[in-house]
Amino acid sequence: MNDNQLAKEILKLSGGESNIKGVTHCVTRLRLSVNDTKAIKVSELQVLPGVLGVNVVGNQLQVILGGKVHAIYDAFLPLVNTSINNTEGDSKEGLVSRFLDTLSGIFTPIIPAIIGAGLLKGILIFLMFYKLVSTDSDLFKFLTIFSDSAFYFIPVLLAFSTAVRFKCNPYVAVAIAGILVHPNLIKMMNESTSLKFIGIPITNTSYASSVLPIILGVWLMSYVERWLTKVIPKILKTILVPLLTLLIIAPIILSVLGPIGTIVGNAIGQGFINFYLHFGILAGAIIGGVYPFLVILGMHVGFTPVMVQSLSKFGVDYMMALFVSSNSAHAGATFAVYTKTKNKSFKALAGTAALNAIIGITEPALFGVTTKLKRPLIAVSIGGAIGGAIAGAFRVQAAGMGTGPIAGIPLFLGSTFVYFIISSLISLVIGFILTLVIGFEDIPEANADINTNTAKDLDSETPEQVNTEIVSNQTILSPLSGEVISLHQVNDKVFSQKMMGEGIAVRPNIGQVVAPFDGVVVMLFETKHAIGLKSHDGCELLIHVGLDTVELKGEHFKAHVSSAQEIKAGDLLLEFDIDQIKKAGYDTTTPIIITNSSVYEGITDTNQKEIHSGDVLMDVTIKN
Repeated sequence: MNDNQLAKEILKLSGGESNIKGVTHCVTRLRLSVNDTKAIKVSELQVLPGVLGVNVVGNQLQVILGGKVHAIYDAFLPLVNTSINNTEGDSKEGLVSRFLDTLSGIFTPIIPAIIGAGLLKGILIFLMFYKLVSTDSDLFKFLTIFSDSAFYFIPVLLAFSTAVRFKCNPYVAVAIAGILVHPNLIKMMNESTSLKFIGIPITNTSYASSVLPIILGVWLMSYVERWLTKVIPKILKTILVPLLTLLIIAPIILSVLGPIGTIVGNAIGQGFINFYLHFGILAGAIIGGVYPFLVILGMHVGFTPVMVQSLSKFGVDYMMALFVSSNSAHAGATFAVYTKTKNKSFKALAGTAALNAIIGITEPALFGVTTKLKRPLIAVSIGGAIGGAIAGAFRVQAAGMGTGPIAGIPLFLGSTFVYFIISSLISLVIGFILTLVIGFEDIPEANADINTNTAKDLDSETPEQVNTEIVSNQTILSPLSGEVISLHQVNDKVFSQKMMGEGIAVRPNIGQVVAPFDGVVVMLFETKHAIGLKSHDGCELLIHVGLDTVELKGEHFKAHVSSAQEIKAGDLLLEFDIDQIKKAGYDTTTPIIITNSSVYEGITDTNQKEIHSGDVLMDVTIKN
């Protein structure tokens, strides 16, 4: 499946174009703001080739794609109305969700520039630390300019992304940001403490490297621009809207919003740094421990403004080391899963995810491995907390924003580099060991398996037919114990009218399904109420436990196998609680259907009225 095909499948399974109201992406995730989360087919999205995981936070669907995200994003945009790109959440969304979506929409586009400048600054520190370049050389001066530019002109970067987010003219916004960092304005403020613009006092403040002033200014600009567009005659809009926008917004930023934003931004940055410097161990342990859960909820983006403010104003960031500790623990835990799991397809997924995590991309590990198995998340949290506490105790500094452990090494080169290494290694080892100690249930869900055609409800769909030659007659043993009835007696037209094929049904008295022959699991449904099998002789069988039991969403069912797993006759496949299913109001009658029955000459059912698992249930005869 190429990028264009994958993008089309993602759109279809996300509810179609009418369900999409916003499209963004970060380093690894395609982020889709949707109108109705119920229209999303999560289980089918998860098994698409190239999709590493799926997460729904509020009204945002996050499709984890890893390094392919940029290509898929580019392929996805032409499929939808481009005017919905980066739209605001609707008023029905929660306030916290809208706030986090807004932060993500503003800061995510500028992160590549921050990462590049930060890594370059880390390399520069390394060259200077080992005296590989003279601080008086032109090379050093140029590299300093290269690494400082993104931070110094961050108001300009934020102006553009904020304008796109709030749907106003990004170029006018950039022009306003240019006013804030204009050399003549800086010179005027340095030479005078009582500046005025047509009688409006202008507060003496430096806006280079500032964050909040331009965000507040562009937010206000979005309302002013829309109002001007409404009231100004169409023939004059091209001239007067940008002119009046500049004349209205620039003085308001310089006199009111700029000083307020500067004070608040400095207070946030300085407040965290003071807390961190006084309570580094506690701060490190808390943030390192809860970080994976913040990522799951999408709340980790709330740290971005604090980090950007700290880097821009103080030249260092302390949070990055805490995040890397958590990432290292994730790498260790996922590698432990890789070494312990017996499922081949899941082992391949865990191995790839562990490699990504050690480089610094943890979403495949988080959404593809640890959240599915759950218990390894405990190991990740403990490992991250301990590593974070160590990083906090020694005040590990980063020269920029990025990722880690390995990819972030240049950010930490400096006096605290050794403690960065120690905290990362300890987190990794603890995550690995604790995962082995705590263990996990090695039954990966259907969405981690190789079958890419899993459906939620088997009542209306058959397992995908496998083009295997029928090589001989087949004896099918009973997968259940209980009362045998004909399909005509099943209270479901799909089965009673044999729409899915010939077969028989059992009213079970024991809540166990065992393998009726030697073969392979073709399909295990996410709700675990149905399973598709194929014998080595080519017979394809569907076992559907109960009627309409898909509505239980897996409750009262337990799977003991996974898709593509080899099975032997008598192997335990599923367990289910008969009493609880009946108590919930569902019929436990279980149809057993030969879905490729048309290829057989004859099918002979058992004459027994009561049957035990392992007894002969049906005999099928091939055509001559």
